[in-house]
Amino acid sequence: MKFGIIANPKSGSTSIARKAATLRKAAGILGRGTVVAGLDTTSREEFIQCAKDLAEKTDVVIVAGGDGTFSDIINAIGSDVVLSFMPFGSGCALRYALGLPPQLSRVARQIRNGRQHDLDLILCDESVKAFMASVGLEADIIHRRETLQAGGVRGRQAYAMATVGSFVADLERTDMTITVDDRTFTVAKAVTAIVTKIAYYGYHMKMVPGAVFDDRHLHLLAINSRWTELVQCLATAFMDGNKLGRHETGRQVRIEMQRERHAQIDGNLYRQGKRFDFRVLPKALKMWY
Repeated sequence: MKFGIIANPKSGSTSIARKAATLRKAAGILGRGTVVAGLDTTSREEFIQCAKDLAEKTDVVIVAGGDGTFSDIINAIGSDVVLSFMPFGSGCALRYALGLPPQLSRVARQIRNGRQHDLDLILCDESVKAFMASVGLEADIIHRRETLQAGGVRGRQAYAMATVGSFVADLERTDMTITVDDRTFTVAKAVTAIVTKIAYYGYHMKMVPGAVFDDRHLHLLAINSRWTELVQCLATAFMDGNKLGRHETGRQVRIEMQRERHAQIDGNLYRQGKRFDFRVLPKALKMWY
């Protein structure tokens, strides 16, 4: 098995030189002929092209970056490419969803000794693939986090400050009409609606405990709780798993609102709108771990 590592130079807070040294050690564990690429790229377009080139030369492309980097890759290369993941970002929900250990050397050994898993993805608006999406609060937090990062605040601090900012600003709620397959219901004054394939958010927050990566269904969690309950929800998500909200499963989900709201996919801002459509893509992701 020939492995190739595509590394995002912008993921995480460590220097490129340190990332290169860490990845050289990981490549040594993965075996002779393992290629490390991407750290010298200077734009998203160049990074994506580098990943495509690497996919033609290797059996497994290991994405070294965060959730957003992985999302970029699954939307840029063919579904026949076998991927793996090496967490380099700040939160990395995907790390917890795949059960990867915290040390990159152990991740490399797990990948080296791994096997292929056929996992599901979400198709958003018939155009963008994802493993986790939401409409509402999270997109507002991400917008605030990106502003903080532009000002030099990184990692957990940026996420924590953005979360507090959204709560203090008292994010405007909106009624959501949600259709899951042939079932339609309204969530009044909703804070967020999550459509996901994985149980976790970043930093080991288990927001949708029932979500499964390979069960051929989407998992919806709609929350309209009070802010005090949401704070409790976050605390619980770090420990035993969130218990708030309405949880539904199905193959298709539509979210409609009277007012425009932002959505995010895999930790990246997506778009603003009054309607969002999601459907499951069974076995659309070939993963090696």
